Amino acid sequence: MFDLTHVIDTHLHSGPELFMRSGDSVDFARRARAAGMAGLVFKAHHESTTTRAHFVRKAVPGIEVWGAIALNQFVGGINPYASGAALDQGARIIWGPTLHARHHVDHVGAGTYGVANLTMNPKLGLRPGLTVLDEQGELIPEMIEIIGQAKEYNATIATGHLSDPETRKIVEACVAADVRVVLTHVFFLDQPASFVKEMVALGAIAEIGQSAAGTLERWLFRNHGGGMTLDMARDLILEIGREKVVISSDSGQDYQAPPEIAFQTFLTQLVSVGVPEADVRFMVTEMPRLILGLS
Repeated sequence: MFDLTHVIDTHLHSGPELFMRSGDSVDFARRARAAGMAGLVFKAHHESTTTRAHFVRKAVPGIEVWGAIALNQFVGGINPYASGAALDQGARIIWGPTLHARHHVDHVGAGTYGVANLTMNPKLGLRPGLTVLDEQGELIPEMIEIIGQAKEYNATIATGHLSDPETRKIVEACVAADVRVVLTHVFFLDQPASFVKEMVALGAIAEIGQSAAGTLERWLFRNHGGGMTLDMARDLILEIGREKVVISSDSGQDYQAPPEIAFQTFLTQLVSVGVPEADVRFMVTEMPRLILGLS
């Protein structure tokens, strides 16, 4: 199995959350530390994770953890006040809207992925889906301000569950501002490989998330692009190169193995289908450090 020593997972869903998770942030940090991992970035759909990162660092010495924020309705949507506060407390990644993004809502509904244990209280998903574009198809001022905040704090913008036209505008703006930008779990919701390659050519980094290749998620998105297969991940990596890819677990769901086991299995499988082990290691050690702004 792939050796997880020094690996950093930049996309981990830990409890407490609005969905069922297989453990909380302390649980996952302890397991990752025992596996030899170097660090974790906690993601929550409903709140900034900077506070949980602070307390996990105190409770679980010997592994680094970082907070982040996703711009859903729970934090006021595309809200520079929320993103600014998170960055000031140490957040390293700002995700665009996820389950409140208009693109997500149009495909699978607000606050759900289509199964019971990935569906929150319906009362929390009643507002129209969020978009980062105005009526003319340009970025709204709030999103431009947030990109500026990321520049100031040396943080990274990730695209969340936005549509391809929205993603394109964010990538263009981030590249123009010299801000790192990550395409969140590529191939999600009908996103074709051709678009991913085009965005990478502009300067984006592609995130390959383990969960997108999972059995349940491929079933969930069978009518929305079909998720990601191992050969799709392999072919993308081999074509665009390891310097343009970060691999994350995007795990923590209660229907998966514990995150470090799910991640280790996926990395082992990538090597098995033809991605050089040295390249896989680069994408889970050096690329996370780049995204987190570490020296």
